[in-house]
Amino acid sequence: MANKIYVGNISELTTEKDLVDLFSLSGQVISTKVVLGINQKNIGGYITMSEEADMEKAILKYNNTLLKGNRITVTRAHSIDQEGHYFPNPNSKFRRNRRF
Repeated sequence: MANKIYVGNISELTTEKDLVDLFSLSGQVISTKVVLGINQKNIGGYITMSEEADMEKAILKYNNTLLKGNRITVTRAHSIDQEGHYFPNPNSKFRRNRRF
């Protein structure tokens, strides 16, 4: 399982570089992804860290802190999000256009 963190309630001004800059203070960041909502505004982000210990340290350090004016929530990503290929899977039983 990957060492992936979910960051919620991020500001519209937050970029992937901002997430790398912040979380790299707690350990090596492998990747980041800012998630856009329906209205094309930031709603959250994912950070993958190299070590589980670094991930746990970052969660404790940054949860409920301010980033670009918003109080962010930092948690371990859900197990579905840990895989990273859940939504793009065309054979997923949760597809929208599934016929019965």
